[in-house]
Amino acid sequence: MTEPNVRCVVFGHEKDAALIEVLRFLRGFSAVYGSGLSLHTEIAATAPDLEALLTTELQSNVIQVNPRHEHGGLFARISLDKNELVLFGKTAIVDWMKHELLATRYSSNHNRAFDVTSDVPPLRLFISGDRAQVGKSTVCLGLLGTLLQSGYAAKDVAYIKPATQCEKPQLVTKFCRQEGITCCEVGPIVFYKGFTREFLEGKTDASSMQLLDKAKQKIREVGRGKQVVVVDGVGYPAVGSICGVSNAHVAQTLAMPVVLVGKRGVGDAVDSFNLNATFFESHGVKVLGAIFNRLPEDGFYGLEYCRKYVTAYFQQFQPGKHVYGFLPELTDGGHSALDAENTEEDQDESVTSVFLTKAESELAEKVVDAFARRVDVMKLLADVRAYQAEGNKESMGSAKEVTSTA
Repeated sequence: MTEPNVRCVVFGHEKDAALIEVLRFLRGFSAVYGSGLSLHTEIAATAPDLEALLTTELQSNVIQVNPRHEHGGLFARISLDKNELVLFGKTAIVDWMKHELLATRYSSNHNRAFDVTSDVPPLRLFISGDRAQVGKSTVCLGLLGTLLQSGYAAKDVAYIKPATQCEKPQLVTKFCRQEGITCCEVGPIVFYKGFTREFLEGKTDASSMQLLDKAKQKIREVGRGKQVVVVDGVGYPAVGSICGVSNAHVAQTLAMPVVLVGKRGVGDAVDSFNLNATFFESHGVKVLGAIFNRLPEDGFYGLEYCRKYVTAYFQQFQPGKHVYGFLPELTDGGHSALDAENTEEDQDESVTSVFLTKAESELAEKVVDAFARRVDVMKLLADVRAYQAEGNKESMGSAKEVTSTA
């Protein structure tokens, strides 16, 4: 069955904030929808100019999906299956895309895509970093929030931290609870005080392989019926290697590709990326690229300066890897709050709430907004999808080879 081609033209005037929000949504939605969706915009200078465009559109044979409540507001014309539809307002456009277009596509052509019993694995992405406090959990939160903005339902994404040094709820897990995202904040591997000594003395109740298998099963459990699973690393890449359960070992168990969260700067940032990427690659783990975090807005090592030269390096010397974005330092210190993993203060603090406070909610909103504006999520998802698809082809090829020689 041939998939329908959909053409969506969004009409709005340049000073309309709702237009910007809709375009941001559609940018991510197109990655979710895949091929067959063509997006266009018609920008009017003023509301009266937009009204004139609407008058022209309504003169053709179109179906008005919802009532029009205001003059001069944004609207969209959608061409689907020889039907011409007009929708008025941001809410109607977003809801129709999410609940009508996406649902219709997958119910007719991929009717097992959202089946919780489906054997089709979700997109899995492992987020690691140069060190503790570099911003891994910030990136995870930003990615999850951007996925929600881009059209994913909360039930379709999940978050897990399979190995941790901290049993205290982090802001990213509070965000998940608030938004209804499935999350596992404390996985089967917990590096509690004295764990390494007990492990080496044979006093723990599980071997390296057993711990990795538990992590593997937990990631699968959390991801059952999901479309995207964000897997949060712990500390720097080699944390846990003394016990055979480093970040690279965990990523390797489910052939998860890695995105590294990099530090500020140019030379040091690139050198650190190469060092950490090499560790993962030595374990057979694919490193897709990096997101560089906590960059000052200006100065000699300002965000734009680093973007220019770090991007130039990757284009010249690492063409197989991608820089997905550069995130600024939050002026209110939000990154530190988001990424607190295991400080002394954490150990003494009584955890009385697992939900976001008002201040934390505002902070999370800032992180998501910065991530949505500055990180190429569409490219990131496409790269994860392409890597997993290639892995599936190789698995199928190996299975055929075994069958033919049997």
